[in-house]
Amino acid sequence: MAKKGIRYYLSKKRKSGKLPPFVPMLWEMLNSKAYKDLSFSASKALVYFLGKPKIMQVYHEFYRTCFEFTYKEGKSLGFKSSRTWSGIIAELIEKGFVDPVWKGGLRSHGKSSNRFRMSQRWLDYGTPYFTAVTWEQFVQRNPN
Repeated sequence: MAKKGIRYYLSKKRKSGKLPPFVPMLWEMLNSKAYKDLSFSASKALVYFLGKPKIMQVYHEFYRTCFEFTYKEGKSLGFKSSRTWSGIIAELIEKGFVDPVWKGGLRSHGKSSNRFRMSQRWLDYGTPYFTAVTWEQFVQRNPN
């Protein structure tokens, strides 16, 4: 008879010495003004963006790594409307969590995906030192 329950799962994981996969969020980020001003859907999506680079946040490569995040992926994560997903992207950029690298789309460059990079601009959010960036002002560019 197989054992079920959380105790069995935890004891089995301790024996292997590995933790299950998780996405860490820094305490400083969780208590920041930028995070507190996020809408519910944007704060929920931020965790998925934090997990995309596949590098721990404490390393500088985390903020240099580019990653793609498509509308289809957003839909599979529970954000059913493309309008909601585009609003989430715009809000994460405006609050300084994400910086756009490449703006994809159907019309300009033939079904290319949006590419992003995590940002630390959220540290200055709400101060005079904050550098404002919006998704609408970002111009589509050719990656070549």
